Amino acid sequence: MAARPLRPSTPRSRLGEAPMKTSALFVLLTAVTGFNVAQAACPKVPEVSQSSVVGRIGKSAITLKEVDALIEARLCSARMTMAEQQATLRAEALSNLIDERLLEAEAKKRGLASRGALIEALGKTAPKPNEAQARDFFEKNRQQIGDQPFEAVRDRIVGVLVSQVQTEVVSKLVATLRAANGVKVELPVFRFPVEAIGPSRGPAGAPVTIVVFADFECPYCSKGATALEQVRQRHPKEVRVVYRDYPLPFHQNAVPAAVAARCSGEQGKYWEMHDALYTESQGLSDALYTRVATGLKLNGARFAKCMNDPKQRAAVQADMKAGSAAGVDGTPAFFVNGIKLTGAQPPEAFEKVIAEELSRGPARR
Repeated sequence: MAARPLRPSTPRSRLGEAPMKTSALFVLLTAVTGFNVAQAACPKVPEVSQSSVVGRIGKSAITLKEVDALIEARLCSARMTMAEQQATLRAEALSNLIDERLLEAEAKKRGLASRGALIEALGKTAPKPNEAQARDFFEKNRQQIGDQPFEAVRDRIVGVLVSQVQTEVVSKLVATLRAANGVKVELPVFRFPVEAIGPSRGPAGAPVTIVVFADFECPYCSKGATALEQVRQRHPKEVRVVYRDYPLPFHQNAVPAAVAARCSGEQGKYWEMHDALYTESQGLSDALYTRVATGLKLNGARFAKCMNDPKQRAAVQADMKAGSAAGVDGTPAFFVNGIKLTGAQPPEAFEKVIAEELSRGPARR
C-alpha cells in the first residue's frame, strides 16, 4: 500500500488539546526564506450597465436590470460574501505583517541575520517528542494512517510532532512580543448589516445583540439555542438575542412551526412556544402546536385563525430573504453585532466574540 501523508486529523497546539491557529505563524514557519511573489496590478473587470440589452426574443429586448431583479437576493449574498472574504484576507495579512516585523526586530536584537534565523534557532530549543507522544499520535490518527504499522511511520510522525512543537515555541514568543510592544489592531471588523428585528430576549439597549437565523426542525439549531440561552443568562445585562426564521426547504414542518411560534407571540408567549418546539424538534406536527398552545393557555380560536393567516407565512419568507441577503445558506447562523458565526456553536465561541466586543467599546462596535 502506498504511504499516506501524515497530518493530524485536527491541527493541535498540544496533543489531545484544542485546534491550533495556523494563520500568521503557519506563514512564518513555512516562508522564512523570504520568498516573495511580485504583485501584478489587478485588472479591471468591465461593468455592464443595468440598461444594457443582454437578450432578445424577436424584437423584444431583455435588459440586465430585468435579469438582476430575478436574482436580487443571491447577488446581494455574493457581494456580502466577497466583502467578508476581503476583510478576512486583510485581517490575516495585517496579523502576518505585525508578526513578521516583531520577529525581524527580535532577530536583530539577538544579533541574528533574519527572522528565519531566529525561527530556526527557536526550533532547536524546542523539546523533542518522546515515544509515548508518537504512539499517542499514531492511535489518534489511525484512520488517516491506514493499516501501516507504527514502526513504518514512526519517523514521519516524529517529524510532524517536531513541527507542531516548534510552531508552539514561536507562537509563545510572538504573543510575548505583541504584549511587550503594545500591538493594537485597528482594522475595522467586518460586520454583516443584519437588522435586529423580531422576537427578542434581553435588554433593548444591550451592548451585544445576537441575531440568529434558525429552523425549528433543525437538530443543530436546537443545540445552538441551548448554548445561546446559557450565554444570555451569563450576561443578562450585556446580551440581547433576536430570533429570525430560516426554515430549510427540505424540512416540511419548519414553516408551520415558525408560524406556530409567531402566533404564540401574538398572545405574548413566543419564547415559551420557541422553547417547547426545540424540545420536541423531531416531533413537530399540528397536534403538537395545538397541545403546546393549550398548555400555555392561549386563546384556541385566535391561535387557529392565526395559523392560517397568510401574513404569518409572508413574515417567515421576509426573514428568509433577509438571511439569504446576509449570506445565510444553512442553519443555525448567528450574527454577534454583525460578526457571523455558522453552525451549532458551543458557549465558548460566543463568549470569545462577546468579550472582544465588550472590550472594543461603543465607538468601535
